[in-house]
Amino acid sequence: MLTFVLACVLALMVFPTSPIGRLLRRYLVEAPARRLNAIKPAHMVMMVGLALVGLILFRLFDAEGVRVFGMMAPEIGVWFGTFELSLVTDALAVGLAIAATTRLRDTFLMVGRAIGRAASWLTRWIAPRGRASAPRPPKTEEASGDPEPWGWAPARA
Repeated sequence: MLTFVLACVLALMVFPTSPIGRLLRRYLVEAPARRLNAIKPAHMVMMVGLALVGLILFRLFDAEGVRVFGMMAPEIGVWFGTFELSLVTDALAVGLAIAATTRLRDTFLMVGRAIGRAASWLTRWIAPRGRASAPRPPKTEEASGDPEPWGWAPARA
């Protein structure tokens, strides 16, 4: 197998413009490059999560954990792939609902504040501008009618 791979790489390097070289380049260089370019951060997070699960199983159960992980890894990958699509769809729907509700509530609050500002401006503008009344003098003890507001007169008597 190693000899075959080395022969293919050598043919790529020596005959890059020949039909065999172009065919090898298409299948051994361009196709893997396209597939690697399709890897997204979510795929990397999924693979890191799988690696952590495998590491935990290895630490807990030694070699037996690696065997169990090896048997369940394909099913976990399919489960993550299926779960990821439905989770993203649900999260998107919930996010849109929250955003719509929040925007609607904020819109009502902004409209209410604008109406309140307009009403206060109109009341100030339309209100009659009469003469200001003279300020009243502050109340004193004599003016209130009770010489001792706390009622200490009976205690002193």
